[in-house]
Amino acid sequence: MLAGRKWCAVLALAMLCGTAGAQPVLRVCAMDVDYPPFGKVDGTGHLQYLVLQTAKGMHLKIERHLAPRRRCLEEIKSGISDAMASAYSPQRAEQAVFPMAAGAIDASKAMGVMTYYVYRRAGSLLDWDGLRFKQLGAGRVGIQSGFVYVIERFTQLGVPYDDGAKALEPTMAKLAAGRVEGVVGMMEEADRLIASLYPGQIERTGTVFEQTPVYLMVSRQFYSQNPKLVERYWHALRNYRGSGDYRHYQLEHP
Repeated sequence: MLAGRKWCAVLALAMLCGTAGAQPVLRVCAMDVDYPPFGKVDGTGHLQYLVLQTAKGMHLKIERHLAPRRRCLEEIKSGISDAMASAYSPQRAEQAVFPMAAGAIDASKAMGVMTYYVYRRAGSLLDWDGLRFKQLGAGRVGIQSGFVYVIERFTQLGVPYDDGAKALEPTMAKLAAGRVEGVVGMMEEADRLIASLYPGQIERTGTVFEQTPVYLMVSRQFYSQNPKLVERYWHALRNYRGSGDYRHYQLEHP
């Protein structure tokens, strides 16, 4: 019996040592649709490169899987996933952890800033003056599903919207077909779609609708177990974002 107890103790110690030396793993949930240039299904998006390269310098392993945006959010809430790229909102901060400073979001640790414009059919009178929509009438404005920041703005403005598609391409198709009067889309992706599919048919209005910083949002479960690691990672992400290597990658992958 004594020999058996000694063997169990040795085995337990070995397992403990193995666990202590294991490489930490961060399970990242990524969108299952392209969101160029920031995120791509094949993993070559700017933010995906930033996350992976920063992790290499910290002995941190990234395990990435794809899911619809809303499922990613649910996985973060439940702890099935550990992190995802996300805009900050007070509602999301109740369910996950963002980089903070003095009780407010730390904008210096944003991984990137996404710029959104209003798009309309060529010749349409629809416009955005920075405060309100003009000539929208009884029409609706399209937006991709799950874009909380933009949808909150629509709600505040009392603007009817259509968020039935999770990707920008089918949302733009609704605009071209006259099913919505306008679309709010991220500039880089929307401009590419128009150039390839709707040249001369859809145009961008002149005033920015929204500029949204994006952060690495971390589940409360992962943060509570690895607070120092997460804080160091957020700091490292900020530093790598300003590196020459990252700027070169952005230029090579527009």
